Amino acid sequence: MPKRVVLLTTGQPSTNPRLVKEADLLAELGFDTHVIYCYWAQWAIHTDLEILQLKWWTATCVGGNPFHNKLLYYYTRIRKKLISLFPSFLKGNLYWLSLLNARASVELLHAANSHPADMYIAHNLGALYPAFKAAKRNHAVFAFDMEDYHPGEAMPTKGAEAEKRRREYLLGKLLPHCAYVSFAADGYEELTRKHITTDIQHPTVVYNTFPASEFIPPQPRSDACIRFIWFSQTLGRGRGLELFFEAIRQADVAYEITLIGQVNDRDFEALLRQDPHLMILPPMPQTQLHHLLSTYDIGLALELSAIDLNKNYALSNKLFAYLQAGLLVLATDTPAQQRFLQKYPEHHLLCAQNVESMRKAIQKLYTCLQHIRSTAQVRYQQAKAIAWENEQQKLIRIWEKVLR
Repeated sequence: MPKRVVLLTTGQPSTNPRLVKEADLLAELGFDTHVIYCYWAQWAIHTDLEILQLKWWTATCVGGNPFHNKLLYYYTRIRKKLISLFPSFLKGNLYWLSLLNARASVELLHAANSHPADMYIAHNLGALYPAFKAAKRNHAVFAFDMEDYHPGEAMPTKGAEAEKRRREYLLGKLLPHCAYVSFAADGYEELTRKHITTDIQHPTVVYNTFPASEFIPPQPRSDACIRFIWFSQTLGRGRGLELFFEAIRQADVAYEITLIGQVNDRDFEALLRQDPHLMILPPMPQTQLHHLLSTYDIGLALELSAIDLNKNYALSNKLFAYLQAGLLVLATDTPAQQRFLQKYPEHHLLCAQNVESMRKAIQKLYTCLQHIRSTAQVRYQQAKAIAWENEQQKLIRIWEKVLR
């Protein structure tokens, strides 16, 4: 009988490609794999269906959504809001803290308990306590994947310091119980050891790379227009785009830019659409996106240190997708991006987080455009070394140890 693994997340499969890759790998290795997730965004409902109908693993959505099981959805939202009104009651209580961190924490826990397994893996902070309790109840392995450094994420100014402490407390109490902890960036492990706990078993950095099979070779181009692309789940302010658009207006080069993501700020969208060289596309299936990258020259990784500590140390999905597609990456000089990209000097150009530095970088890229295009195939081939087929071996080795 195959060993059973349950993965828990407060997001959806479409919003968490890292979880999907892990579930795919577990299923390919012969594990009986089940994903328990929660509604997060309307756009992801359709793409979730597309993803799930092609998978060897099963999934359950809990906590309702605004379109189906509305009563449960709004009940969980009201419950979370009410709990947040009594912060002193939460102190030291892991159960109540978990309810504050996730709208559907209770529903995640009940669903996990109803799926006995040999290992439970939490894929974000809101899923951490449910996975811990389910593993304890079923005498199973408990693990955590830290895709973000949660205490360092941007929070509303009012109560931000208290919320940071609550997150650190929750992680400090539960991480020592994990059979392993995987981190999406080197800096996340360093921050965890410095600020939360050094009691971490089998800490492993697993980068957010993708299967090489999802990418196609760069498409040849000979025109004089440099093509930029940027993507994320949401398109809004504070992502470095404001600086970039001001810089490119000053750069005086022929260009096109495509942004892909869900627009949440209509005023910001209206501001962006004043640029006649801009195209905005909605979120799309991952493989379609990765194929589209082959038609561009430059991928934008414009993280800003001032936004939050998490972004300062992040290595985003888009960064790896650009590299694997053979694009040259224009990246801001956050500590994480600087340290990682220095290993790939022919694949990137760093700039400071200001308009003047970006302008100079854009002009340099434009001057070198033909060279960038002529070396795209070389970058594409070299980046296969960081593909998920290689990165996943880290997880396989951990699972062999903890599931003996």
